[in-house]
This record gives sequence, C-alpha cells and structure tokens, in this order.
Amino acid sequence: MKGNKKILVIAVLLLLIAVSYGTYAIYKNSASTNAEVTAAAWHVQFLNGQTEVTSSQNLELTCENNNHVKDGVIAPGATCTGTLTIDATGTEVDVAYTVEQDGDDILADGVALDGAENDFTVTITDNGTGQIGYDDDPQTATVTVNVAWAGLENDTVDPADTAIQGSTLTVPIIVTAKQVVGA
Repeated sequence: MKGNKKILVIAVLLLLIAVSYGTYAIYKNSASTNAEVTAAAWHVQFLNGQTEVTSSQNLELTCENNNHVKDGVIAPGATCTGTLTIDATGTEVDVAYTVEQDGDDILADGVALDGAENDFTVTITDNGTGQIGYDDDPQTATVTVNVAWAGLENDTVDPADTAIQGSTLTVPIIVTAKQVVGA
C-alpha cells in the first residue's frame, strides 16, 4: 500500500500542476495588416522634335550647308545631322540611355552597304551614352547623330559611290533607356 500512496501523491501533484497552468491567463493581442508602397513612375519617350520616334518612324537627318551639295541630300564630302531627345519627364527613377548604330552597315534602298568601304562615318555625341536623374530639371537629354560621307578624291572612279545615287540611305540606330539599378 505504501507504493500506491506514492503513486497517488505523484498523480495528485501532476493533476494540480496541470490545472494550475490552465487557470492562469496571459495577455495577448494579434492583428493582421498589409504593407503598401507605390511603384515608381516610368515614362520615357524618344523625340525627333515634337514627334515621338518609334520602330516605325525615322529619325530625320538634316543635310544643309554642305559646300557644293544641294540641301536635303547627301553626297561625297557632305554631312547630315539629326537630333534625338530622350524625354523622361515624370519618371521617378534615374534613367541610363544609349544611342548606337546597329552594326556597321548603312542601307541603300534596303540593301546593306559596308559603311567603311563606302567612306561613311556615323558619330553620336558623348558616344551615345548618358544618364538622366529623376530630380533633373528638365528630365531630358539631347543626342546628335552625324552621318558623314567622306568622298575621298582620287584618280579612279569609285563604283560604290556612283551605284547608290538616288537611293534612300538608312542608318539603323538603336535607342535604349533603362532604369539605373544599384549603388
């Protein structure tokens, strides 16, 4: 019987401990909420004057004041210039941009010419790179594209120069704007 008393005392103690834990309360609150933040605005346009430049529109080149060449056309010895504005007005992040010639070729009525072989040089101000800050005023940058046809004079006829007379020359240009990310 002595062994049963010990078991009974241990059982009663365990019961008292279990009941005492259940009778004491602790204060506790919980809430459910959402974290909200507004995404930054992104509004970048490429403009040729007031006209937006898209994949289906061309950057207009002006061919003026070239000695011995009619305005509006390019010929050996002439340079044509176009300006492109990157307009990030209203954009709430810093914008990095690049303007570059797409390959080395110039197209004559859609047929590729080797720019170097035909004495063409395409230059873009500031190597076509720059950055517009979200707090810049104004939030724009202007890039100038120059297309020059050297027209080196020598005693031989260059069939490449005369073969493209009357053709529409196209310089493929890629304009890219992207958010500046990182430190």
